[in-house]
Amino acid sequence: MPASNQLKIRKLLKRQKYEHELNLMYQSILEGIRKELNFNNFLKLVIQSVCKGLGFKRAGIFLVDPDGKSVSLAMGIDKKGRYEKNKDRIPIDLRPGQGHFSDIINGRKKFFYSNDVPRRMPGADFHIPVFNNALVPLQFGREKAIGAIAVDNLNKNRPITKADVIRLMNYATEVGLAIESFRSHERMVSLSFTDPMTGLYNRRFFDKALAQELSRAQRYDRFFSLLLIDIDHFKRVNDTYGHDAGDEILQQIAEILQSNIRSLDVVARIGGEEFAIILPETQTHIDVVVNRLLKEVRIAKPRIASMISEDQNVTISIGQASYQGGTLSAADLLKLADKSLYEAKRTGRDKAGPHHITQSKARKKKRK
Repeated sequence: MPASNQLKIRKLLKRQKYEHELNLMYQSILEGIRKELNFNNFLKLVIQSVCKGLGFKRAGIFLVDPDGKSVSLAMGIDKKGRYEKNKDRIPIDLRPGQGHFSDIINGRKKFFYSNDVPRRMPGADFHIPVFNNALVPLQFGREKAIGAIAVDNLNKNRPITKADVIRLMNYATEVGLAIESFRSHERMVSLSFTDPMTGLYNRRFFDKALAQELSRAQRYDRFFSLLLIDIDHFKRVNDTYGHDAGDEILQQIAEILQSNIRSLDVVARIGGEEFAIILPETQTHIDVVVNRLLKEVRIAKPRIASMISEDQNVTISIGQASYQGGTLSAADLLKLADKSLYEAKRTGRDKAGPHHITQSKARKKKRK
């Protein structure tokens, strides 16, 4: 067979192999979306595809921060092969020539790569560490890059070629589209589970979260607490000053609640002037949380832009219940918290009602 035909066959086989690899990686992206992986797990899947599918030693996904002024490592692999994230930000400079990240994000470079491989020094048993890496943009269509994929062949005696970079760029296009799909999906989910007035979770999300927390507590013999919070005399505010004023009060109360809970707690607006907070792994110290919320509302003195006088400061009442065992339902626990809230309202408001605690028979016997 003529040498020219052999060369054509080799090129064809190489192209078929490349297309097969790209198709496998694209299928992994689709599989990740189909399985509804969370964003971090999806990024790990991308890292796996880049390393195993394209043969790089390591890879990192860098995404542009919300302010558009820097990029951060969203997911990568460290020297020991462990997944890592990095909160350190790499500034994006608008001036040309101020760094590979800046030039690639701003579209001044299509890619960057260095294919120097370690060379053995004469008479030495070690290699000289040199750069053997690449950087390509993450983008979709003609939109500005949303980030970049960085790869290297650390401690691997294989150069990164331009053909490697082209394959990585093609894959990065698919990844960029997938990331935007994930973000769009997250925005839709956020809208469907968020109360537009306060920015808190809505009743739909709360019901789901309460059921999940109760199931977790029952399965692993754990405990948690539930607070129901109602704004005192809220109807009077609406009737006297109008619904715009009421909305302003709702937003102020929501901000106070959100800023006085832990990151793992769930706070939601579940009705007109009613809020709920799920407190995982909290039972014995629930009084600390309750007293802090009552105090913070009193200190903040929520009012409608000077429309409410000093003696008309808005306060809240709180109902409290804790799960510590038993086979009750989420609705049952809500009824206990609501009963506590009713007592707080009945006995003067601006206070918490009695703390109702559920217990299984086994725990009751153990206490005795």
